[in-house]
Amino acid sequence: MQYTPTAVRLDVKSNLLTVTWSDSHTSRYLGSYLRHVCPCAECRGHAPGEKEPPSLFAVRDVKVVHVEAVGTYAISFRFGDGHTTGIYTYDWMRSMCPTERDDCDDVGAPHASA
Repeated sequence: MQYTPTAVRLDVKSNLLTVTWSDSHTSRYLGSYLRHVCPCAECRGHAPGEKEPPSLFAVRDVKVVHVEAVGTYAISFRFGDGHTTGIYTYDWMRSMCPTERDDCDDVGAPHASA
């Protein structure tokens, strides 16, 4: 299924990105969670398993400072730690919705064991 957002809102103060999808689902992502799941080669390597991404704990204080559309298929972010190279396709972002994960809460805050 192809997902497209109908609304994207960044609350800089709370470091929370809210995306409402075309199927009416709403995803909420903490900036630190978005930094943790960054899909770029710098964070993940060029092949699956090549590089360990930053842990939720390691990026727990990272904030999103800017968000912008990439064409009609993705979003990119500038993070407070200077990271800017990730391109988050809409389908990938939807698949990474924190509500579908066990290692964090519904906005991507790590559980104590993460």
